[in-house]
Amino acid sequence: MKTENAFSLNAASSEEHDDINALSDAFSLKAFRYIDIAREARLNTIMTRWPLLREISAAQESER
Repeated sequence: MKTENAFSLNAASSEEHDDINALSDAFSLKAFRYIDIAREARLNTIMTRWPLLREISAAQESER
């Protein structure tokens, strides 16, 4: 049985970000803001699964 590490999912989407960056550069879309909805959903799932991560993340945000 193969289990996938939740943190390895970020590496899988790096090619998509390269494509977005290439299009942005090619068409001079400097104000273009790409939001990866699937990544946001994965992060919400991770934060729900591990509440301590949510607390640490909130503490780091408040320090900024």
